[in-house]
Amino acid sequence: MENVEKTKLRLLREAVQNNIEGVRSPRPKARARRKGVLTLWLWGGLLVATLGYLLAPGHGVSKGSAPATADAKVESVASPAPLDDPILEPEAPLPTPRPLNRAVVPLAIRRIVIDAGHGGHHTGAIADSGLSEKEVTLDIALRLRRLIGNGAFEVIMTRQDDRTVSLAKRVEFANSSRADLFVSIHVNWLEPRNIRALETFYVGPTDDPAVMKLASLENHDSGYSLADYRRILEKVYIDERRDESRELARSIHTELYRELRQVNTKLENRGVKTAPFAVLIGTQMPAILAEVSCLSNHDEVELLSDGNYREKIALAILRGIHRYSNNFNIYVKKGT
Repeated sequence: MENVEKTKLRLLREAVQNNIEGVRSPRPKARARRKGVLTLWLWGGLLVATLGYLLAPGHGVSKGSAPATADAKVESVASPAPLDDPILEPEAPLPTPRPLNRAVVPLAIRRIVIDAGHGGHHTGAIADSGLSEKEVTLDIALRLRRLIGNGAFEVIMTRQDDRTVSLAKRVEFANSSRADLFVSIHVNWLEPRNIRALETFYVGPTDDPAVMKLASLENHDSGYSLADYRRILEKVYIDERRDESRELARSIHTELYRELRQVNTKLENRGVKTAPFAVLIGTQMPAILAEVSCLSNHDEVELLSDGNYREKIALAILRGIHRYSNNFNIYVKKGT
């Protein structure tokens, strides 16, 4: 096979050499032969290209079955084989993770903060009769603590008498006490004054002008500065407690409406709502704020002046707490 290749190369060299000699020839008939010389050059070029192609490895002329070198073997082994099937993306996006099932991590409700709204020089709403929000909320909170008594929950209060406690201190007290729930009790004032509204709030944004006005009044001494703005937005819009706070609000609101409408037949159920109240923003546990009545309504003022009606409010809040806690797996007695 090597002799064949050498012969082809020799013929090629002779053809090229003859062409060159033809071009250099001084014979008189050179002009007449230029056309033939050009033709020979073209054929010579074609012959060179053809032989180059045939002599290349793997084309036309076989070089035999010489054994592969070690380098060739390593390269062959190292080269990954192509995948038979392409990697396919999922046809549908992965599902959003579901909330953690409470059965996975047994939880307990041990300590509850009862927050009697206002107090001291912060009187809150005041009825025409002089009955103030701060005294109504404190009386209901004290009744609630008594009703819980020696039950499964420990009760701590942001205030136990007529004193001024800032919103920041209420929040700090609840968080430092490692409370499991936060329940804030308030009494509303609404226009027109014939309204008898019951509404319960948990943390979140709102576009209701009446709720925004109420939150603005309640947050008057919040103590927040512009530096807290980002944290406030995070708490209002992406608070991780929102689901639990909503469930707590629903439980307490359901029991309040069920209990109070028996004697307050014109009571308007305004439901559970979101609002950016400072005490709901700052606390670290499920938290709600209940507006249990309206001091702007004369008939409700008469009801609130009756200790039995306040007892019904306290009893309904307790039932709501129990209703919420029944969804948990562990019940721990106070002090354990």
